Amino acid sequence: MKKLLTFAFAAFCAAATAYAQPKIQVAGGDTHDWGKVKPTQSPLSTVLKITNAGNEELKINDVKVGCGCTTTGLEKKELAPGETTSMTVSLNVGTNTGGVTKSVSILSNDPETPTKLVLLKAEVVRALQFVPAQYLSFTDMKLGSESTAKVTIKNLTNEDIVLSDIETTNGIKHNLKGQTTIKANSDLEIVARVKPQQKGYFNGTLKMKSSNAEMPVIEISAWGQVPDATSPVFMNK
Repeated sequence: MKKLLTFAFAAFCAAATAYAQPKIQVAGGDTHDWGKVKPTQSPLSTVLKITNAGNEELKINDVKVGCGCTTTGLEKKELAPGETTSMTVSLNVGTNTGGVTKSVSILSNDPETPTKLVLLKAEVVRALQFVPAQYLSFTDMKLGSESTAKVTIKNLTNEDIVLSDIETTNGIKHNLKGQTTIKANSDLEIVARVKPQQKGYFNGTLKMKSSNAEMPVIEISAWGQVPDATSPVFMNK
């Protein structure tokens, strides 16, 4: 009988101990979605509210953020049962277009969720998109020979966008003539050409004005590598 009572008491204590624990909870769920945003809204910002939904003290040991995210730090790191703390989280969308997902990891003494992962999401909608990217890559350059690189500008708006005052550096030429209009929801391919006159690393720019308020000035960088015309590698091509 004593053994039975001892076992029952031990089981009760174990159950009580297992039940008594901190529990981390983020208001609104584990995902914050800003929805569709413009790049001019960056950095995006929100306040995360963290509550101890358990019945023992919650201790937050650390907060780790993904690339492009920053936080102001927690107001409190030790929360009594039912207590809430908060921190401001910012997300820099950078040059991203379309869906962006980053994360914030909150490390605590919650035995069930020692690392609480909060996802930060947004869909970046830009007026202009550059394909494959906002640069010109001259991949096959030779001394004294013309090399070509291309980039496509996509107008993602419902209005025409006018390009003007086009300037280049380092001898880059292009296929645009005077003012050029990119029709609404249409594309424009820019073909750039250059005839390098010296070996080594090549760089330059193609710069223009735009009638779009979001991107009034467009600068497209250009780069390439010009090998020595007398090198064995060059001569074997």
